Amino acid sequence: MIHYKDNWEETKERYTAFWNKENTDRCCLAIQTGRPGGTRYPFKKEYTVEERYCDPDYLYTAMTNTCERVEYLYESIPAQMVNFGTAGECQYFGAVPNYTDGTIWFDPILDEPDAELLTYDDSRFRRHKEITQGVADRAKGRYIVAMNDNCGIIDGLAHLRGTENLLLDMVENREFVHAARDKIISVWKETQKEFFEIIRESNDGGSSHSWMHLWSPARHLQLQCDYCCMISPSMFEEFILPELEETSSVFEHCTYHLDGVEQLRHLDMILSVKGIDNIQWTRVAGQPKTSASIEALQKIQAAGKGLVLIPDRDEIEFLMKNLSPVSLQLIVGWVNSREEAAEIEKMARQLAR
Repeated sequence: MIHYKDNWEETKERYTAFWNKENTDRCCLAIQTGRPGGTRYPFKKEYTVEERYCDPDYLYTAMTNTCERVEYLYESIPAQMVNFGTAGECQYFGAVPNYTDGTIWFDPILDEPDAELLTYDDSRFRRHKEITQGVADRAKGRYIVAMNDNCGIIDGLAHLRGTENLLLDMVENREFVHAARDKIISVWKETQKEFFEIIRESNDGGSSHSWMHLWSPARHLQLQCDYCCMISPSMFEEFILPELEETSSVFEHCTYHLDGVEQLRHLDMILSVKGIDNIQWTRVAGQPKTSASIEALQKIQAAGKGLVLIPDRDEIEFLMKNLSPVSLQLIVGWVNSREEAAEIEKMARQLAR
């Protein structure tokens, strides 16, 4: 039972059907609205920017205050990601995080293309485990603690080496890129296994992804390679495809975060990866709406992959009419009332095919 999730048992059933690719009466819907009469809990002190990422008391209080004012409808879940930065596994090889109010940045530390210079620092990992455990202990039975954003091996290598340097390495120092990628993957696999064990109890024995509002009865991770927007298909095949094949084979479920239409030139290779269950489509600022790429979305479903979409409100009906509801997750986001949410859910049932 999850304190801040009224229909938790039904939600688990829906998501089990999602992973099993079962045809139910509608697609999955993640919708939130206001929760009346919520209590606001005070913070214990003033927190630095770093503490707002790393202090379990702050993280727990902040998430509790959110849960007190938000009602998580249908398949929306109250899940908190402990954020170590995108591709945060780079910290286990010496990358130093720069904490800002909006995100975490990393300065390159690897001056030479030498994989021997990549040294695993267990103290960084232990600190992340302590933070995650601290949040999980406090959240138990109240809300879900989701997996971190330690995803994207080449993305992590770009943090360590620097974006421009790594682009040159893919031409001039290809052996380094292969060796460094494989070294990071080895550490990533073992550290992520331990994170899964820490969060398992707060996930009712499964695992979750926060902003995708996905829960799985097994282990589920986001995969990505935002870096691939800058490289050719041949480079993707050489450097990224082996990463995806290896990382997607470790855990039971994987969702690939496709960030921008620039990645469409790699789509066939991404879809060829057996271990990738879903594609999460992100519309990047300045690019056409999600529905403008309907042919690509249909192609993804035809390849047997699920879809996780974040549409604008005026796209929802079009997407429901033109996509199968099987393994389809629509992250609708905030609505003004339960009645508005019910109208969207009613439409989803009517348009399921």
